[in-house]
Amino acid sequence: MQLVICSKSTWDPAIRREHAVARSAAREGEVVVFIERPLDVRALSGGRLRRGGAPGAGALRAAWLRGALARPRTAEPGIEVVAQSTLVPGHRSAPAQALDAARLLRTLRTVPGLRYSTVVATQPWQWPAVARAPAARRVFDCADDWRLLIPERAGAISSLHARIAREADALILASPALAGEFAGARVAVVRNGADPALLAAPRSPVPPERRLVYAGTLSERFDAPLLGEVLERLPGWTAELYGQCQYAGHGEAPAPELERVLDRHRGRLRWCGPVPRSALAAALDRGRVLIAPHRAALARGQDSMKLYDYAARRRPIVATPGALGDPDQIAGAGVTEAGGAESFAAAIASAAEVAAQGGASEAWLADSSWESRWRAWRSAAIGSGDGRP
Repeated sequence: MQLVICSKSTWDPAIRREHAVARSAAREGEVVVFIERPLDVRALSGGRLRRGGAPGAGALRAAWLRGALARPRTAEPGIEVVAQSTLVPGHRSAPAQALDAARLLRTLRTVPGLRYSTVVATQPWQWPAVARAPAARRVFDCADDWRLLIPERAGAISSLHARIAREADALILASPALAGEFAGARVAVVRNGADPALLAAPRSPVPPERRLVYAGTLSERFDAPLLGEVLERLPGWTAELYGQCQYAGHGEAPAPELERVLDRHRGRLRWCGPVPRSALAAALDRGRVLIAPHRAALARGQDSMKLYDYAARRRPIVATPGALGDPDQIAGAGVTEAGGAESFAAAIASAAEVAAQGGASEAWLADSSWESRWRAWRSAAIGSGDGRP
């Protein structure tokens, strides 16, 4: 059966849960259509180039026009990627949701063989389009508590969750903490997992440099001011940030709070922009300690892909409480949780002393492989593979 994924991300960098799903399906011979997160119309007005990772005005306009054409391209064997453009992001308001759903439904109806496909929504405002798609199965894969991330739309998102609970052929959650939003529905909990390629890639020796590495999306969830305070307490340390910026209202450029921290620690803190999946192991291995300074209020309900990416490289990890998952899930992954700048800095200093012996246990990694997660995900989403649950 063909798998059509309506993603919350672009294909590059391929570091999220839906990328792992797509690649696993393709390896088993499934045809995958990966519909990217749309670029909104603000790209046409241009924008200034900021730092090394933000695209310039010309590149943004060209990307928006490519997305408007919605022509598929082959990203990898078995995976077709469809760029998208929209006027206003669907999460902004009820009219924006309706407009963007119409855009997504038009795209879905152009997918060859849609009637034999499983279509997966990854954001609640995609559901009105997915529910109307003439497909064999319609699935919602929930990896985030969107009410926390977009509090001004919490009521509307809860209403969409209730609709999804009634209509979805399968409802898959990355964390059991998300189940309360789908009361009465049958759900499958399928956590994220460690990428076999990251596990297999040769590990570089722990660097002697006192360097921190963060890899993941840079958004309101990322606590940039906390990182700035931590660096002030750790003279001689540097930090590298790898990932896309997705701050509300700022396109793919840093928000002012991150700009201020980058400016204050110029020479010690560097935003390196997105890193391709093929280069992620090398980027993570540059760190003596890997960090996840997230705001706790925006991390609830998470089972972070970052946890598994970091753990796969067997480096010690320092995170704010709840940033990477619940206590049972992170046990054995080499994570030290610390809240506040003083505690976070002290945890880094302590982890650095045992970096060569730190990191996830072999037992935890064996139990957290994406290969085992994929079998559970496929069973929940696709069932027998012929449209029957």
